[in-house]
Amino acid sequence: MTVVRWVVTALVVAGTIAWTLSDFPAGLAGALVGLLLELTAVQAGLALGAVLFGLRITHVIIGVGGELKSWTRTHRRIVLRNFPVLATVGITGLKPGVRRRTVLTGAFSAVFCAAIAAATWLAIGSAFGKGLALAATACFFLQLVPIEKPGHTSLGWFLFSLPRLSGRPLGELEARPRVLAGMDAYHRGDLDEAERIYEELAKDHPDLITVVGLKVVTRCAREQYLDALQTVIGLNGRDDVSSRDLAFIMATVAGVAVLAVESGQFPAEVGLATARSMLDSAYEAGYPKHRAHGTLAIMALLEGDYAKARQLAGWAAESSENALGRADDLITIARAWMADGNNAKARELATEAHELAGWSPRVAATRARLAIS
Repeated sequence: MTVVRWVVTALVVAGTIAWTLSDFPAGLAGALVGLLLELTAVQAGLALGAVLFGLRITHVIIGVGGELKSWTRTHRRIVLRNFPVLATVGITGLKPGVRRRTVLTGAFSAVFCAAIAAATWLAIGSAFGKGLALAATACFFLQLVPIEKPGHTSLGWFLFSLPRLSGRPLGELEARPRVLAGMDAYHRGDLDEAERIYEELAKDHPDLITVVGLKVVTRCAREQYLDALQTVIGLNGRDDVSSRDLAFIMATVAGVAVLAVESGQFPAEVGLATARSMLDSAYEAGYPKHRAHGTLAIMALLEGDYAKARQLAGWAAESSENALGRADDLITIARAWMADGNNAKARELATEAHELAGWSPRVAATRARLAIS
């Protein structure tokens, strides 16, 4: 699909230059704006559709670059970056009938994007408008190609692949509201409730990966890392796992392994080697490298590269999609500052992490160490 994108991009550039030869710089500027406009329209359409059809918006990240301002809540994180172009929206099932609601959300976004692309053709009286229309239209049709990868799902997947979903993948989707209830309990620190929901789900849906995932996160929250590691590794041998699922599983193995090493429950040499191997395999399966920054930060911390740990954890904190994730990354930075002897800086970060997820064992343990020091 990457090759297709490059080919389409080359055709749009060539077409714009040919169509606006007398003023092609303005045409290319219009093409860039058209691309950004249509990509933003996709996310805006998904957000509006989610509100209309009963899905939850988990995060909204506006712009690129460093974090300018953020608003973090238990169920949603909103981030405004330095350059407010493009946006990323996360959605998930909140109520029964997830497939129907998700298909409708995708269809709404597709209609919205089609309307935006069509409207750009009203501006073809200028070179800028010609580039705008050509790029927006090409981007819209490219979005209709069904793609589902870690970190990216196209409108075409919502429209053409999701309605035909069956078997375990469909079960994962339809069980999402109950799994989400368990994850909500986990994120607010109500581990007893999260485990109760897991036990109920495990009776009805023992084969669902998301149900197993709920067990893994609660075991980690109880600091039972070896149990969590054994559970997630057990998913690797299944023959019903897609490459996308496998990418997330291997990344999870890496994340749990480094936490097990950090807690002293797993030998560092074995644990770090396992984490590296799993991340390499996850990347090959399409896992976005930026999503591994939090795990890589803890690895750097364990290896004594504290500056690198702070940098990676800082990137992870800026792109975090929930309060607990940001709190965890802030604690990694705090521990790196502690290792460098700057407890004052560490206390500032630990305080913010406590406000986000004070129940977290890593947060509580770090604050306790800072109180003693």
